[in-house]
Amino acid sequence: MRTWSLLLLLLIATNALAGAVTYRWVDADGVHYSDQPHSGAEKLYLGQTQAASSASLDSAAGNAPSGTQGSGAGARRRAEQPFQYTSCAVVQPADDQVLLEVESVTVAVEAHPAKRSNDHAVLRFDGTEIEAATADQLDFRITPIDRGTHTVAAELRDSNNRAVCKSALVTFHVRQPSVLAPANPTRHR
Repeated sequence: MRTWSLLLLLLIATNALAGAVTYRWVDADGVHYSDQPHSGAEKLYLGQTQAASSASLDSAAGNAPSGTQGSGAGARRRAEQPFQYTSCAVVQPADDQVLLEVESVTVAVEAHPAKRSNDHAVLRFDGTEIEAATADQLDFRITPIDRGTHTVAAELRDSNNRAVCKSALVTFHVRQPSVLAPANPTRHR
């Protein structure tokens, strides 16, 4: 019975998308739906599915599509709202990740929406700030890397060097061979 109910629901949904007539009737076996006429069936007009493009939604909300000039209150509201990142994060290495026998670590930073061209990233590695070499740099290579536990966080700064987005602190661990714990000679590098 459950299968029939699902099939009938699917049939109704398909007809709703097509905007077709659906027929409904009740008998001893229960309620039935069909796209074919049946004696004693009630006609149901489900109507057309509404569709809208993002451009029509933007203009209805007072937002002009990109590349066009907006006017009116919607354009003024956009002009008054400063740009804001929804998030920025250190995506590599992962929090609490253990790296074995590495000589360097690449720290990758990600921003949403994408980083603006006039903003730059600053990395805070074990409490020391590392400035990006170029404005578009989001990957930082730390070499050599000492064994132990390290912390890293990223910050995006605007052209006035004000922080506009800060990531959460990420902790990772580097394990290197030592006199007390030498490398396993059977392990291939």
